[in-house]
Amino acid sequence: MQGTGGISMFIVRSIILWIIITTIINAYLMTFPMPVLRKQDYPSNYLIKGNKRIEIQNKRECAALSTAYMLRHFGMKADGKELYTNFPCKTSSGEVYPKGIRKVLKEKGFKTSYYKGNINTLKHEVSKGNPVIVFIKVQNRHHSLHFVPVVGYDEDHFYLAESLEPLINSKDNSSFNRKVPISEFKKLWNIKNFNTLFYSNTYITVKTL
Repeated sequence: MQGTGGISMFIVRSIILWIIITTIINAYLMTFPMPVLRKQDYPSNYLIKGNKRIEIQNKRECAALSTAYMLRHFGMKADGKELYTNFPCKTSSGEVYPKGIRKVLKEKGFKTSYYKGNINTLKHEVSKGNPVIVFIKVQNRHHSLHFVPVVGYDEDHFYLAESLEPLINSKDNSSFNRKVPISEFKKLWNIKNFNTLFYSNTYITVKTL
């Protein structure tokens, strides 16, 4: 019995140590999201208009394309695929950590914040008039992750500037090209797994200094 108990304790300690190490590594590579749970007032529906160009990715450029979309929103010329060439915080497989997006936007003169919130706080941020970059799964049952700007919402949906062509489902509005039911968005937004325990429901906000 003591042997079994010792093995169990070793496993528990190993798991805890692994979580601590993973959290420290992620905090460095991704930056750590700031929890925001406060209830805020916001309109029942809101759509950001004006940015007509939504780039389509060929590889894993979603972070760069989302960043370029934000830059164009603020009146700057930007091409996501050009940005991606020398994008920081890029893995060997071509994926990008959230820190890379924040670093590029900071270099361009913007202030970013990385939050962990909920549907209410996300709607509140969008209603301020600037797109918000969310960190979601490409598909609900797969772990591939994706950055995409949220440009609007109503009581039942979020509107996205989607860079993955197979996910585009709306061509009736020039401000967005993907409409996602909030019930589905919640599942996509839950990216938690062993490597991203604290990164579900996270998003990046951008504003001028």
